[in-house]
Amino acid sequence: MYHSVRVSILTLVTLVLACPTGLTAQQDSSPERLPVYDEAADAGADIAAALAVAARKNKRVLIQWGGNWCGWCIKLHDLFRTDRTIARKILYEYEVVTVDIGRWDKHLDLVERYGADIQGSGVPYLTVLAADGSVLANQDTGSLEEGDHHDPALVLDFLETHQAPYPEAEALLANALDRAGREDKRLFLTFGAPT
Repeated sequence: MYHSVRVSILTLVTLVLACPTGLTAQQDSSPERLPVYDEAADAGADIAAALAVAARKNKRVLIQWGGNWCGWCIKLHDLFRTDRTIARKILYEYEVVTVDIGRWDKHLDLVERYGADIQGSGVPYLTVLAADGSVLANQDTGSLEEGDHHDPALVLDFLETHQAPYPEAEALLANALDRAGREDKRLFLTFGAPT
C-alpha cells in the first residue's frame, strides 16, 4: 500500500508540475485569438484618427488592407508583432490601421481614394500615408514573401524606406523658441521615446 500511495503522490506532483496553472493536460489553456480586423470599425474614422496622431508625432500611417479570413493577412500581422526589429520600427515610426475589406465588398471607397490595388494584387496589401493624408506608397505583399512567410528583411526595408524623415532638433528648438517669444510664453522641453 505504501508503494501505491507513493506512486499516486508522485503522479499528482508530476501533473501539477506539468500543468502549473492547475489545468489537466487535456484542457486548453491558450487564450482565444482576437481578430486582427475589426469588422464593425469605421475605417475612415480610424484612418483620420491615425493621421492626427501621425501629424503630432512625426509618423506615417500604415494601412493594412485584408480580412480575418485571410491567412496571409494574419501572418503579416503576426510578423509585425513578433519580430522585435519590425515591431520596434512600427512602434516608433507608424500608426497602423487594419482595414477589413469584408468579402471584397467593404470600404471600397477608401480603397479607391488611396489607390490600393487589392483587386489586382490581393491582400494583405499595404498603403503608407503621410501625415497630411497623401499616399506615399502602395505595396502588394506578394513581393515581400518568401516561401510560406513574409521575409522580415524585405518588410523592414519597406518600412524603413517610407518612414518619416527625422526632424533636426536644433530647428525644432529654434521654431519653438520663436513661437514662445511671439506668444509671450515659456518653453517646456520634454525628451522621451515610445514605451
